[in-house]
Amino acid sequence: MGNKALKVRKKLESGKVKKKCCRDNPRCSSCPTVAHRLRKEQALTLDDAALLKALKHARRW
Repeated sequence: MGNKALKVRKKLESGKVKKKCCRDNPRCSSCPTVAHRLRKEQALTLDDAALLKALKHARRW
């Protein structure tokens, strides 16, 4: 579980996301829309469990 959270954190910190949104359901983790939603929730300050929960919510919306 920690490994996935670490990957999400690295993507958010580096800002490396896809160029265009795929608009799939659920959206992929590297989607710019998901990254924006996570930044809006200030997900980098959350612990691993809360980050994964926020990621799940951001992908579904």
